Amino acid sequence: MFDQAIMKYEDIVISISEIDLTDDTCLIGLRADPGTLVASIQAVGLVSPPVLRQKNDFKYQIVCGFQRIKACQLLGWHKINVRVLLGELSEFDLLKMAIWDNRSHRPLNVIEQAQGIEKLSAHMPAGDRLEVLASILGFPSNKKVFGKLSKLCRLPETIQAGVLDETIAFEAAVDLCEFSPEDALTFFDLFNGLKLSQNKQREIIMLVQEIAIREDLGPGDILKSNDIRRIMDRPELNQNEKGSKVRAYLKQRRFPELTKAEERFSKELKALKLNEHINMTAPPYFEGGSYTLRMTFKNIKDFDKCRKTLDDMAKNPALRRLLEPFDDK
Repeated sequence: MFDQAIMKYEDIVISISEIDLTDDTCLIGLRADPGTLVASIQAVGLVSPPVLRQKNDFKYQIVCGFQRIKACQLLGWHKINVRVLLGELSEFDLLKMAIWDNRSHRPLNVIEQAQGIEKLSAHMPAGDRLEVLASILGFPSNKKVFGKLSKLCRLPETIQAGVLDETIAFEAAVDLCEFSPEDALTFFDLFNGLKLSQNKQREIIMLVQEIAIREDLGPGDILKSNDIRRIMDRPELNQNEKGSKVRAYLKQRRFPELTKAEERFSKELKALKLNEHINMTAPPYFEGGSYTLRMTFKNIKDFDKCRKTLDDMAKNPALRRLLEPFDDK
């Protein structure tokens, strides 16, 4: 915990030009548009002054209030009421103050937690980090969660922003940390044009990774292929349809023999003309195992219909064609 009561301040008015707006040492999170904050300050003034620290070059460093200062700039203010910290304070204390200022009115998002881990970790021994940082930043004291959050700062800011606006799922973003920034951005550009669940985003990442290894290509070469570009450029398809076709293309490219087997099975299954009460499924990946035939009925009449369908199915040449390619030789 951080006790702000021990801090000493001086309330003064300074010129905004005296503030070093490029110093983001204490910024936790992404620089964002102040949005409704502009209207709020315009309506009722600056209720809570930003907290600054004067640096050795006499410029002021922002500790708390990046968005408030940006909003005042947008309003055309030249001077601003601020609260300047007095005395010598470590960067670790300044960072904790910035974090608790944010946490005083809302939970931190995952990007703020990730950046908090990165910035605070530089000032503390590795052995103490998990418990202490979990307490300061408000994430579960769990090694797996800590590890995933720690990776997010490797990503370009565009992708970090995409995590917040849910263009890309958290787990998929963690997966992208293993790629170069350029390849990660190429994945992100694809996801930005599709509507995919977290599992489907991760499936695409895995398929592309495996294809790249199998074909000795870079992930970007696959994602920028003409086949994917043609799918994405089809105006008659919505985002869901494009997503399905991209996934189908990648599966076919990764597992060409399996795709052929699935297409053959689907074709012959249609030729069997089964009714809605009978369903047949193949073993996973058509590798050994048994086929499953499922029959549902409510009464004797339904049962007799199913039995007749099964008799017709046994005589249909499509059944032999369906089974023979996968028989053990």
